Amino acid sequence: MERQKYERLVESLQKNADKLYINGLEIEVRNCEGREAGRPDPANEAAGRVTREDFASYRERLAPQLWANEVHLLGPQGATGLSRLEYLRAQFGWTSSDVSTGIRTICHRMTVAGEPFRLYQYEVLSAETDRPCLLYIHGGGFFGGGIATLENQCKLLAQLSGGVVCSVDYPLCPEHPYPAGADACYEALQWIHAHASELGISREKVGIAGDSAGGNLALACALRDREQGGGRIAYQALLYPVVDMRERIDSSPYWDRQMYDNPYDDPLIEAQICMVGEQLADIAAWYVPAGTDVCQPCLSPILAELDGLPRTLMITVEYDFLRGSCEAFSRKLQAAGVETRHIRYGGCGHGVFDRLGYAPQADDMVREIAADLLRL
Repeated sequence: MERQKYERLVESLQKNADKLYINGLEIEVRNCEGREAGRPDPANEAAGRVTREDFASYRERLAPQLWANEVHLLGPQGATGLSRLEYLRAQFGWTSSDVSTGIRTICHRMTVAGEPFRLYQYEVLSAETDRPCLLYIHGGGFFGGGIATLENQCKLLAQLSGGVVCSVDYPLCPEHPYPAGADACYEALQWIHAHASELGISREKVGIAGDSAGGNLALACALRDREQGGGRIAYQALLYPVVDMRERIDSSPYWDRQMYDNPYDDPLIEAQICMVGEQLADIAAWYVPAGTDVCQPCLSPILAELDGLPRTLMITVEYDFLRGSCEAFSRKLQAAGVETRHIRYGGCGHGVFDRLGYAPQADDMVREIAADLLRL
């Protein structure tokens, strides 16, 4: 897609925004220009319907961004010998576009409980000493994903905010089950505060963000920091986070097929609204050690008392199993007195933030978070 057209689509998201009120929650719904209600967003549809035959016979007709993502879209070929875990790991993520300029990257090697992990720092070189800082935690079901998938998003966030963005390469399950990943993320948060002067940031302007499982880990950090009286987090951005580890597709108080607009019984929409729900049992088995109470706040934040949490931006997408639980969480945040803004992107499925440079919604999400950082 040519850049001028793409930029027009990004700008159309705010121009076409509408406000809905659902059970007392104000939701800003954003749709791209040309998206028809009840249909997938055009970029989502093109990626969701592509086949191996398209790649083999009609490659020149496909958007170039799809060429680098054949495995992510269709899974690895010859996968009969792979376990479910290996197959999902191979498919997770997206090779996005780097639309940033002038970003410096530094890798910090750290440990928690004797386990090594890395923290990546992205910044525009600056002599300022009171810049905002965002700790970003990638998604991937606690078992997959990685720094590379969200690196370009973090670089653009640093450029647009003029601040520092740190992305934590936390240990993954099942090799490192809970609380290893959560502990690494909290250690990263503490390290950022301890090294604020070296980073050129203000301790009063530190935010945290994460998508999907990363959103769960971000909330775990926020709840832990509140309980310890740290006051280290001024802002959180949650992108379709997992907020209830008990949720399943066949037993959810938040999810119902009737809440989704699918008048044509589109199989792509059906697959997208079920995808995460069908994975949650496996995710919980890999991430949570046997005998661990999944109702504890750091695993199921929706069951926690939420007063005292930082100002929150909640981002959801229309065709996502987690949409209902995220809306319920936003209501609970507001009831607890937490300043909360809720945006839903129409026509998209879970994981769209990965697709920077292909999905206009990903660019708009970056711009919203960067604008919030500038206001800290």
